[in-house]
Amino acid sequence: MALRGLSANKLRSFLTMLGVIIGVGAVIIAIAIGQGSREAVAESIQRLGTNVMTVFPGRQQRGGVSFGWGSQNTLTLEDARAILRECPSVAGVSPQVNRQAQVKYKNRNTTVTITGTGERYPSISNHPVAQGRYFTEAELKQMKRVAVLGSTTSKDLFDQQSPVGKSIRVQGTTFQVVGLLKEKGGQGFRNPDDMVYVPVTTAMRRLFGMENVGNITVQARSLALMTRAQDEIDAVLRKRHRIPTGGVADFIVFSQADLAETQNEQQNTFTALITYLAIVSLLVGGIGIMNIMLVSVTERTREIGIRKAIGAKRRNILGQFLIEALVLSLVGGLLGIVFGVVGSRVVAEVNQWKVIVSTPAIILAYGFSALVGVFFGFYPALKASNLNPIEALRYE
Repeated sequence: MALRGLSANKLRSFLTMLGVIIGVGAVIIAIAIGQGSREAVAESIQRLGTNVMTVFPGRQQRGGVSFGWGSQNTLTLEDARAILRECPSVAGVSPQVNRQAQVKYKNRNTTVTITGTGERYPSISNHPVAQGRYFTEAELKQMKRVAVLGSTTSKDLFDQQSPVGKSIRVQGTTFQVVGLLKEKGGQGFRNPDDMVYVPVTTAMRRLFGMENVGNITVQARSLALMTRAQDEIDAVLRKRHRIPTGGVADFIVFSQADLAETQNEQQNTFTALITYLAIVSLLVGGIGIMNIMLVSVTERTREIGIRKAIGAKRRNILGQFLIEALVLSLVGGLLGIVFGVVGSRVVAEVNQWKVIVSTPAIILAYGFSALVGVFFGFYPALKASNLNPIEALRYE
C-alpha cells in the first residue's frame, strides 16, 4: 500500500527525492574532493624529498616592519658543513642559492632559475639523474663550471637532443653540461624542471658574487629522527651564531612534518566546510520529505479513516507512512550515490583535480539519507496514526 501510494504521484515523489539525491551526491563529492586534495598534497610533499628539513635565514626588520623569513643574510657554507659534521642524526646537507639568469646554447636562449646546490641534492630532494651524472664534491670545492639541466630547460635549449657533453653559456660564462635530471613536475611557484643546477660554490663566487646561502636543505637519517635532527641543527646554529638558548634565533628550521601539518589543517577546514554544506543540503531534502508527507496525510485523511474503521491498527498506519518516507529517502540515496560518483569524475576531469571516491564515504552518505528519511518521516506518520477514525470519515 505504501508503494502504491507513492506510485500514484510519481512526479511529486521524484521531486521529493530530489533534495535527498542532491544532498547525498554533494556529500560524496565533498568528501572525494577533500580526500583527493589531501593525497595530492601528501604526494607533493613526498616529491620534495624524504625526511627533509629546510633551514631558512632570519627575517629582516626595518622600522617595525618585518620582511619575512629569508630576508636576512645569516647562513653560510660553513654552517652547512657544521650541520653535517656535528649533527649525528643528519645524513646529508645541500646549501642552496637561486638567481634568475639568461642561458644560451648556439642561437637559442632562455631565462631560467640558476640553482647552486651541494653534491647531494639529487638524493636529498628526490630528484634523480636521468642522463649523465651530478657534479662531485671535488668539483664543488674547485668551483668547476659544470651544470646539470632540468628536463624543461633541456627541451627549451636542445629539443630532443641529449645535452650531456655540450657547452652552454650562463651570464656569459661557459659551462659544460654533465647531466640531465628526470622530470619531477611543478611545485607551486617553483618548478625544479625549469632550472639549471650548478655547484653552489660556483654560483656564489663565479656567477653572483654572494657570501651567504639562501637556505640549507637537510636530510635526516630516518623519519623517526626528524625531531632529534631538528633539535641538533638548532643547537649547532645557535652555538655558531652566538645565540643563547631561549633567545630569538636568526634562522628557522622548517620540516616536512610542519608543512604536512599546515596543509592538513587547511584541507581539514576545507573538507569540513563543504561537507557541512552538503549535510545542510541533505537536511533540506529531509524537510522536503516531511513537508510532502504532511501534505499526503492531509490529502488522505478520508482513506486513513476508512482503513481504521475496518480494523487497521495504529501501528499499521504508522508503518505505512514510515515505509513511504523510507522508500523516498533510500531510493533518493541510491540515485544520489550515482550522482555523487559521476559528479566526482566530472569535477576531476573539468578541473584536473585528484578526486578519490571511497566506499566509507558512500556508506556514510547513504546511511545518513536513511536516517533523514526515518527522522523526518516519523512525525507525519505519527500524525496519521493518531487520527480519530470518526473525525477522519467526516473529513470533506
